[in-house]
Amino acid sequence: MEFSGLFIVAMFAVGMGISFFVADPQSRTSRSLAAALTFLGLDIAAHGSDRLGLFGTYTNAWPMLSSICEAGALVAAYEWILRVGRTRFEADCRARAGEKLLRLSQVLALVYGALGVAMPELRRQTLAHEWRPEIFSEPAYYLFVTPFYLSLLFSGVRNVQLLRSQLDPAERVRLSALAIATPFLISGLIMGTKWGPFTTALGEIIFFMGAVRYHVMQGQRGQFLARFLSPEVARLVGEQGLPSTMQQTRLQLSVVACDLRGFTAFAETAAPEEVIQLLREYHETVGQVVTEFGGMIKDFAGDGILTLVGAPIAIEDHAERAVAMALEMRSRALEFLKRWKSLGLELGIGIGVASGFVTVGTIGGAGRLEYAAIGPAVNLASRLCDRAWSGQVLVDQRTVGLIGERTKGYTFESLDAIELKGFARAVPISEAVPEGAAPMPLPATT
Repeated sequence: MEFSGLFIVAMFAVGMGISFFVADPQSRTSRSLAAALTFLGLDIAAHGSDRLGLFGTYTNAWPMLSSICEAGALVAAYEWILRVGRTRFEADCRARAGEKLLRLSQVLALVYGALGVAMPELRRQTLAHEWRPEIFSEPAYYLFVTPFYLSLLFSGVRNVQLLRSQLDPAERVRLSALAIATPFLISGLIMGTKWGPFTTALGEIIFFMGAVRYHVMQGQRGQFLARFLSPEVARLVGEQGLPSTMQQTRLQLSVVACDLRGFTAFAETAAPEEVIQLLREYHETVGQVVTEFGGMIKDFAGDGILTLVGAPIAIEDHAERAVAMALEMRSRALEFLKRWKSLGLELGIGIGVASGFVTVGTIGGAGRLEYAAIGPAVNLASRLCDRAWSGQVLVDQRTVGLIGERTKGYTFESLDAIELKGFARAVPISEAVPEGAAPMPLPATT
């Protein structure tokens, strides 16, 4: 029964590894962490089995297995730190140097494991039993521990670099927990059966607390993203990670721009609390519509909202969705603005829709990233929004052509081409009109 503690902490480590894998099997970062914890649990079990004398006379089996598991745990843990580091904002030269330290640590861990496999009896006599003071006088001790502790040293240096950099806050929690837990985990492997399980369990609990906090923060982040992204995009971010989802690419998509009419005059005379309340209702109303139609809110700028339909996930029917979404925005916004109009305020909404090829992806630096969308369609949607009357949805000719005869519940009324700032020639436009409604007058030139 004296070895039951070792097997309990071994099962706990393996259980954590399996849990982290099941929680996020698509993430290489999570898979690396799961492998590290699983190897750690197997190593602890191997230590306990060796001390129990299992395998009879073939005593070299457990030192060899322990060497493989310890090397695997170290290599996987260093791979996890490397991938965590790729979530931070850091100068390229420093990032490359830090990753080289981790690669060197992995090589040293493999050397340590290879020595244990090649000389299992010597390793067993030196390391597989309880720690004793005279071990420092044995040359074989330094043969094994030199690559082991050098790998820990180099990875520790990288860990400190990451903790001092602009690291993702959630990942910072896990790395900090690892830094605190590592001494307890290592001491558990060299201490006796009396204190070894206690220190190992303490290290596991410390890291587990950090992991729980990490997943809580990720869940809160997911809830926040879900308010701005469609459920499909939010799920993709969760499965593939934000960098993979937001990488730069060129897509054909539709852009919907909207803003309030009469908002400037209202903001100049209203109390700040009223302005904030209006914007909150407006953003909430538009946000719900965008989510329903699978769009993504790119920008909130006061009363101006820019939405993408077809990014970061390409959508084949982006044009149809964009126009239907714009009309639904118009309907719901005008509905909630009726209450404000009853207070004597003249407020409305104008919307512009344009389609085309747009380059989308993250840009930025110095610790800040922004999801950018660059292309003529973005500018055109914004200009059309500026020219739209209250309650009017202006649509560019490309969007009309992409939809063709597939209109549902609305028609397109052709308007005269208009001059727009930033466009060399007059732009042909149409108005999307719900069935049974009359088109608005031609937007005035401003």
